[in-house]
Amino acid sequence: MTACNHFLIVLLALFSFGNSQLKAQDVQATISADTNAILIGNQFRMTLELKHPANVTAQWPNIPDTFSLMEVVQRSPIDTIQVASGNSITNSQHFVITSFDSGYHVIPPFTFNYKLSGDTTTYSSETEPLLITVTSIPVDTTRAIKDLKGQVHISFSWIELLPYLGILLLAVLAGFLVYRYLENRKRKVVAPVIAEVKRPAHEIALEALKELDERKLWQQGNYKAYYTGLSDITRTFIENRWSVAAMEMTTDEILHLTIIANQIPDNFTQVKYLLELADLVKFAKVIPIANDNEQSMRAAIAFVNGNISGNLKPEDAS
Repeated sequence: MTACNHFLIVLLALFSFGNSQLKAQDVQATISADTNAILIGNQFRMTLELKHPANVTAQWPNIPDTFSLMEVVQRSPIDTIQVASGNSITNSQHFVITSFDSGYHVIPPFTFNYKLSGDTTTYSSETEPLLITVTSIPVDTTRAIKDLKGQVHISFSWIELLPYLGILLLAVLAGFLVYRYLENRKRKVVAPVIAEVKRPAHEIALEALKELDERKLWQQGNYKAYYTGLSDITRTFIENRWSVAAMEMTTDEILHLTIIANQIPDNFTQVKYLLELADLVKFAKVIPIANDNEQSMRAAIAFVNGNISGNLKPEDAS
């Protein structure tokens, strides 16, 4: 290779290096503050900014929450501004800073790493350090130190107490009125009257059960409507048969009724199985199997048929 070729290679390398340096110099990292001195506990605003060409990919430095005895109170999102020509971009972020330590604090340089388009080399641009003075509250040392002031005795006045007494009286009056209202409401409560049924209760119940079975509700996946019907028909039968408000009772209350608890074992088992399974389907959204659905209908029919003549335990029958 001739000396001329060596010279051209060196010249091209220098040109490329110089071009990269020129591009690198277009990246400028700056830091600024709206003041360089604050009173201890006060705040100041700091701005971090990076200007670079559009073909530069920069990495924003990680600013910790505390540094140099100062704390970051608030930080904004990184804002990006691109000039109309699109050749230059400015990224900026604003911080609200405070310090509770007096003295001279140096905000250290922050480093931005970046790469140029088509260049795998990682470059960096660094901000200048920033000096912040934090001063404490001045104390006048020319004055003598004084003792703590003693307790101040304030004279009592009944006039100042009148608003509180008024509030207390209103609260007592409101409580009394609520009590009277509840007492009057209790007196007006009338036990539900069960209308006398002209037809035998078992005939009405068996007809309703037959109609419910013919609707094929559970076969269509409508389990809730099916078990609601079974439960309502059984409760209505209990109301009509023994004149108790079974429709307004819970399953547990029904099962503890004397007329139910004293049923012959088979009758009690049928109604207990039916009502408890109905509650699970209606309220817990349990999906029963086909055998349960058929057994529930048989249980309802058996309970009604078993009480046509009031089949109680022999010693409890009346």
